[in-house]
Amino acid sequence: IVRKVRQIVGDGKVMVILDSDHSKAHVLAELETFAPLVTPGSYLVVQDTAVNGHPILPDYGPGPMEAVREFLPQHPELTIDRSRERLLHTLHPEGYLRKAG
Repeated sequence: IVRKVRQIVGDGKVMVILDSDHSKAHVLAELETFAPLVTPGSYLVVQDTAVNGHPILPDYGPGPMEAVREFLPQHPELTIDRSRERLLHTLHPEGYLRKAG
């Protein structure tokens, strides 16, 4: 899939939205796989970081938020952009990751 996506986008701008299996392990694998596709100045959006008590579904178990928090220290090119959380409610707190550039 990644190879096909690279062929399709070529040198174009790329934003990635992750919204599939919300287990921590799966999201970490998605982050490692798809983050390199994001072009500078664009976003990688991790959906549903609100689960596991952030603030909803406290018994969900480690999920997207925990994956983001583990992933980011090793990837300083991506930072959380809280300005994208400007509404009163979001299901993606700390999930809007902007690539430097």
